[in-house]
Amino acid sequence: MRAILPVLAAASLVSLSCISPPRRADHLSRFLYVWAGDKDEKHTDFMAVVDVNPASPDYGDVVATVPVGMSGSLPHHLEYELPPAGRTLYANGHHHEAVFLFDLERDGRPRLAGKADAAPPFRYPHDFARLPNGNVLVGYLRSEGPSPAAGDTTNPGGHGGIAEFTPEGRHVRSASAAGGASAGGGKPVRPYAFTLRADVDRVLVTSAAMMEPVNADVVQIFRLSDLSLLTTLPVPPARLPGGRTLSSGHKLPFGPRLMPDKSVLLNAYGCGFYRVTGIETEAPRIENVYTIDVPTSLVPDSTMAACGVPVVVGRFWVMSVGGLNTLIALDVSDPAHPVEVSRLKADSSFRPHWLAADPGSNRIIVGAENGGENRMLMARLDAKSGRLSWDESFRSADGRLGVSFVRDVWPHGPTGEAFGHAALFRR
Repeated sequence: MRAILPVLAAASLVSLSCISPPRRADHLSRFLYVWAGDKDEKHTDFMAVVDVNPASPDYGDVVATVPVGMSGSLPHHLEYELPPAGRTLYANGHHHEAVFLFDLERDGRPRLAGKADAAPPFRYPHDFARLPNGNVLVGYLRSEGPSPAAGDTTNPGGHGGIAEFTPEGRHVRSASAAGGASAGGGKPVRPYAFTLRADVDRVLVTSAAMMEPVNADVVQIFRLSDLSLLTTLPVPPARLPGGRTLSSGHKLPFGPRLMPDKSVLLNAYGCGFYRVTGIETEAPRIENVYTIDVPTSLVPDSTMAACGVPVVVGRFWVMSVGGLNTLIALDVSDPAHPVEVSRLKADSSFRPHWLAADPGSNRIIVGAENGGENRMLMARLDAKSGRLSWDESFRSADGRLGVSFVRDVWPHGPTGEAFGHAALFRR
C-alpha cells in the first residue's frame, strides 16, 4: 500500500461541498465540457466541448470531442467542480466500471490521460470528492459477492465502499460501508456522494442505488484520516406541512452540501431535505427540515419525484426535480428552515437531473435524467431574488432551447445521436 498523504486542512471548508459565492453575470465561461455517450452504443463514448460564449460565432455548437475508445460505458458522473490546475478530471463510465481521467490543461481541448486503478473488492464506481491534498475519494455502489438483503439477487451486490486515489488514478486505500448494515435494516449500503469536513477529520457519505433494486436509506460518517466508519444514521421520514408523510420522500439520500454554519444539508431522491449536525461529535443528528410537496396526481406517492443533483449559489439551493420537469430554488440562509422562492418549468419531455453553475456568471447548465438526455438546457439565477429563468439565447440549430445531441456528425466522426449526462463549465 502506498504512503497515505495528509488530508487534514482547514482549506477543505472552501471545497466542492460548500455554498459558493454569488456569481457575477459579466465573466461568462467560454466552454462547457459534456460527458457524453453514443446512443446506439456502436461507436466510442466521448467528452464533448460546447462553445458557451455568446460573443462567439460557434455559440451553442460542439467545437471538439475527445473519444475514449470504449462504447456502451454509460458516461455518468464527473466531479462536481473542475479540479485544481494541473490535476486530471475524474469521470465514470458506469457499465464498464471505468474511471476515466481527462487532462484539461489546454482550454477547449481536453485530452484523455488514462484510467484510474480498480479497488477490489469494490465495484461500480460512481461519485467523486477532491481532497485538500489533491487526492480523490471515489464511492463504490457494490462489492463482490451476493447482496446481504433477503430476496435481492443482485450479484455482485455486496455493500459498497469508498476508496482514495492519487491525482494520477493510483489506488491508495479503501474502506467498506458494511458496518452500517444494522442501521440500514440489513440492506446493502451503497456509498453515493460525499461532503468533506476535513477541519474535524470527517467525511459524510450518502447511500443511494443507481441500478440496484435494494438500498439502505442511510447517511454515514467516516473519519477522513484513516477511513474508519464512525456512525451510520437512518434517514427519518419526510414530512409535509400538516404532518403528512411523503412515503418515498426519505428514499435514496442523494446530494449533500456543506453549509456556512458547518452543518450538512442534503436532498433525498424522494425529495425530502435533511440537515446533519454534530458531525464532529460521537452523536451526530439528522433531521427532516423540508419536503417538496409532490402532487400525487403528477407523481404517485409510491414513486419518487426524482430530486437529483443540486447546486448551491450564494444563499440559494437550486434543485432539479425530474418527476415534475421543474427546477426549484430554495433560500437556505437558515439551513434548518429552507424556504422556496421560485420554480422554473421545462417542457414535458425534459426531466432535469444534473446541475452545474458557471463560476463567472449566473448561468446553470441543466442535464436530464437517464433515458432523456438528448439535450441540455441553460438556466439563469437572479443572485438577489433567487428567480430562475431559461436562457433564451442558448439554442440548438433546430431552434429548440439548449444544446442538442441529436446529430449525425461530431468532430470525431459521423457516429450519430448521443446523450450527455454530466457537464462542467470551463473559463
